[in-house]
Amino acid sequence: MPEMLRELWDEVAGASAPPEACLVNYYGAGARMGLHRDRDEEDFSVPLVSVSLGDTALFRIGGLKRKDPTRSFELKSGDVLVLGGDARLAYHGVDRIKPGSSGLLAGAFPGGGRINLTLRRVTRVR
Repeated sequence: MPEMLRELWDEVAGASAPPEACLVNYYGAGARMGLHRDRDEEDFSVPLVSVSLGDTALFRIGGLKRKDPTRSFELKSGDVLVLGGDARLAYHGVDRIKPGSSGLLAGAFPGGGRINLTLRRVTRVR
């Protein structure tokens, strides 16, 4: 994992151990991701750190139950979101991408898009 990402984790996660994985998702202009919870890790006390690059995403977050009320806000290129504490197991997703809101990925992907990096600790901290 690049040192830059480990340094970001150290700065924002408040975790005693480093991340073990970085999930990379690409979202094109029409992409969405329905409400879900990240539950594949062994220790939910360790937060997730999400880095947004490229076009703005309308991000939605709710509660611990799928039918709990939700709220939405924009995640712009360079934004970092930490899901920890009570929010660690909250339902969340991406409602839509705002095409053309950032030129960062325009040279690499026709029509731009968004890349999301999610840093996570997979195994229990021992």
